[in-house]
Amino acid sequence: MGFFDPSTGEYFDPSVDRRVVLITGANSGIGYYTALHLYLHGYVVYIAGRTESKVLKAMEDIKEESKKRIENSSEQSSKKIVGELHFIKMDLQDLSTVVKGAEEFKAKESKLHILVNNAGIMAVPFEQTKDGYDVQYQVNYLSHALLSFKVLAELKAVAQEGKVEPRVIFVSSLAHASFKNGYEPGDLIKKTPEACFSWIRYGKSKMAEIQFIQRFAKENPGILGLSVHPGIIITDLYQYWSNVPVVGFLFKSSFWAIGKVAGVSSEQGALATLRAAMDPGLTIENDNCRYFSTGGTDAKSLKASHDKNYIDRLYTWTIEELENKGFLY
Repeated sequence: MGFFDPSTGEYFDPSVDRRVVLITGANSGIGYYTALHLYLHGYVVYIAGRTESKVLKAMEDIKEESKKRIENSSEQSSKKIVGELHFIKMDLQDLSTVVKGAEEFKAKESKLHILVNNAGIMAVPFEQTKDGYDVQYQVNYLSHALLSFKVLAELKAVAQEGKVEPRVIFVSSLAHASFKNGYEPGDLIKKTPEACFSWIRYGKSKMAEIQFIQRFAKENPGILGLSVHPGIIITDLYQYWSNVPVVGFLFKSSFWAIGKVAGVSSEQGALATLRAAMDPGLTIENDNCRYFSTGGTDAKSLKASHDKNYIDRLYTWTIEELENKGFLY
């Protein structure tokens, strides 16, 4: 199967069939293009982000880009009804704001058709959040796990209608292969050198995403759970290591070379997420817990990501941590 074609996804009129999406970190990169295509298909898109000005700017850019694409595309010419764009304030480095953001969303919408856990940071130096976790682990995984729990009722409301199957998507990474034999979920991995272990911590967070969605989908059988690897994309996520003296030059040169050979654009990187969100052929019965790679192509995650022992330990640890801090009750 080739790259997913977003035009094969269904188009909606939000005044007739309101399809609601909540996506984190969509003011740039693959999240931006994910939100753009969903908006073009008539989805009501809520973008959760830390900095309101950046998200509002991205929303204006999406509206302008949508106008251009509709005007220049014969395929889009008969489908000029677009969706809606809304901002939700949420800082994934602070679990309390995840709860507040979820409550803000719930006050506006009673149903959620698609949750896209997209936001992430990559290979940054070790830093402990105010909640006591490695910053990569919290931003990439734990905050998204909490968000998934907090909007579960709205996802179930869609499932109970019986018209469509709600979807929860984690934007993971091939970097999950850093952990061939699993890991202890509570291990902060403070080891140095950072040039090595910052990437290992990143891989740990991405493994957790794949493992979590499998148990989450099992516990909530009316929800389609999926994870994706967007591909090799040279974005500002690499900014830290690109700016380190001496090492940064080598790092930037290496990734530039890799990007030229095997890299994809941010829009192409969004195709894996878009297939998971919009492919009308995906069902819980046949596709639950599938993993898609670059362009939305079929792929398999590492064997350890399917290890029931590690999955169950992670899920139990996650719930206990969030309950002990008062975020789940």
